[in-house]
Amino acid sequence: MRLARVWILGTLAGALGAIVLYDALPGINWPLWVVVAVAGLLVYRRPDVSTLRACALPLGFAIILAGGAAITTAPLLLFAIVLIVASLLGLTVTLAYDPAGAHSYGAVEILTAPIRAFAHSLGGLGSAMLASIESAGTARRHPVLRGSLIAAPVVIVFALLFASADPLLARGRDIVYDALTTWGDIPRIVFGFLLTLFVVGAYTASLQITSGKITMPSAAPTRIGLTERRIVIGSAAAISWLFVLLQISYLFRIAPDTTGSGVTFAEYARRGFGELAIAATAAVLLIVAAHPRASSSDEPAAHSGIVVPALVLLAAVGCILVSAFHRVSLYENAYGFTSLRVHAQAYMLLILMILVALAWRVRHAFDVRAFARDVMTVSLITLAVLVYWNGDAWVARANVDRFARTDKLDIAYLTRGLSPDAYPTLVQSLSRLPPSQRVQLGVALAHEYARRPNLRADSRWYEWNARRARARRALLTLGPPPPVAAPF
Repeated sequence: MRLARVWILGTLAGALGAIVLYDALPGINWPLWVVVAVAGLLVYRRPDVSTLRACALPLGFAIILAGGAAITTAPLLLFAIVLIVASLLGLTVTLAYDPAGAHSYGAVEILTAPIRAFAHSLGGLGSAMLASIESAGTARRHPVLRGSLIAAPVVIVFALLFASADPLLARGRDIVYDALTTWGDIPRIVFGFLLTLFVVGAYTASLQITSGKITMPSAAPTRIGLTERRIVIGSAAAISWLFVLLQISYLFRIAPDTTGSGVTFAEYARRGFGELAIAATAAVLLIVAAHPRASSSDEPAAHSGIVVPALVLLAAVGCILVSAFHRVSLYENAYGFTSLRVHAQAYMLLILMILVALAWRVRHAFDVRAFARDVMTVSLITLAVLVYWNGDAWVARANVDRFARTDKLDIAYLTRGLSPDAYPTLVQSLSRLPPSQRVQLGVALAHEYARRPNLRADSRWYEWNARRARARRALLTLGPPPPVAAPF
């Protein structure tokens, strides 16, 4: 009965959202949908008085703030309403998920509620789907079907990420999108369907940890078996290697140079990085999530059934990271070096080191806690290198070297976009520049010296900073700073 109820209530919330939220301006639709979603949660969850009292504060403010969408038209306030209402609903799901902690939540629970609620909702959706399949008597006899259903959204997400980084996949995505959008209300239906799935997941998650006589929607076990895990990881590996094979033709040359590629240089080099980095991170999380599910009884089978597809997926992710790193390098050579791009490349190197650690753990006995320590270690090493290496000075030097090849120099970014860590390098580079650029850069540095009080004033001894002191000494060699213009 509960299983049918969660799908009915979720469908009602999804249908209402498709009608009043999709492609609509914020107004009375927001409080209307929030009230219906909250009512559905209460009807399905049926919390006791104690849990309801704990959830009253976030629920009440979620409804009150949602009503503000029908009052104000200020874009910033509307954005805050959407963000905070979603966070409050997430906090409610988290509290309903764990009634034992409903009366003792604090700052950590409040700040992490949206992430935890999202994770609980995904897990709840999986539980509801598995329970629905098993209630039909098919899951036990057809693990391939269950694995395929779990793998389908994984493949879709990876395909969409890769489509943003590859012109051929992008054309395929656009063809499918154009076919769907020509069917009138198909996008609205898809929106309602996705909203239904998310609401069902959130409702189901609210009963994952219970007390008393309240139980899970399905009494049947929802353990994901070896076959299902192999299908999910294998599917992710297949779509990842498809992308890698498509990149081979231009992995070490510029894709926009290919006739008919349909993608500009900037799109290829800039847009692809984010999607590929997300895909690589998602693949790591997918492998980590799949391995701890192995029990002691099927450990030998899990070793042979999971290790091979996991290593195949990791190999594909390594190639994807090479492609992403290469894209950023192309963008740097064409448009200049920035600290953000350098940090993006550092992140990819960090993921690559994590891949190596994960591959070693996968090949041997997998221990998620040991892997977490590996991730912490390489992350701290990467951060320490970035702190002590002085990346801004490297960026400044690289842009000056690039000027010798291209005659392009972004003086505004070098002086205002970089931190004072780069100023000594910029001062040293003045002698390498033609008179015009030398004067412009010198004046810009002098203005920065005049504009930054922390560089001009003598610091107290406990405020001493090595690179700030070096920047001050370097800027003083340029002569007295110009007067700071009075504000209007």
